[in-house]
Amino acid sequence: MRYILSDGRSVEIRKPINQEEDVFSLIKTLSDESDNFPFNSDDFGLTPQNIGDYISYLNNRSNSVFYVAELENKIVGIGYLEGGKRTRTFHCSNLGLGILASYNNLGIGSIITNSLVEYAKNGEFIAKIDLQVRTDNRSAIKVYKKCGFLLEGKNARALFIDGEFYDYINMGLIID
Repeated sequence: MRYILSDGRSVEIRKPINQEEDVFSLIKTLSDESDNFPFNSDDFGLTPQNIGDYISYLNNRSNSVFYVAELENKIVGIGYLEGGKRTRTFHCSNLGLGILASYNNLGIGSIITNSLVEYAKNGEFIAKIDLQVRTDNRSAIKVYKKCGFLLEGKNARALFIDGEFYDYINMGLIID
């Protein structure tokens, strides 16, 4: 799926194809350049060898998907839905999103989020999308609200970074 950005350039949102190494490097970079992730590059938990397995796992499940955002032959962002593994939570998917800081404010976050929402709407298994976002990440909260997500609560002290606690806002979107 191709989209035109606010600066006139074209971004493609797609499932990765033999891009595991690029995705792994991107996630490590994202986790270190931003304190909005629940991990840093030292405790990410995946390796260049098993990131491909994780991506395949998501893209082969009916309640999950993994997308990359490619701009000028470079992967600059990721977005995914990871669905529940149990019968009673299979209908719920958790949304994750990351964009390189140098590509922020171009509309890529909205495009990826809307692409994930459309994936959920076009399927038959996802009835709810959940996400967690730091309370001070106003730009992300604005994107999620614009895409239809509603505030559902708060997780106090959800993150501990450099000696300071941060709260998460829980947001959700019902898929009809």
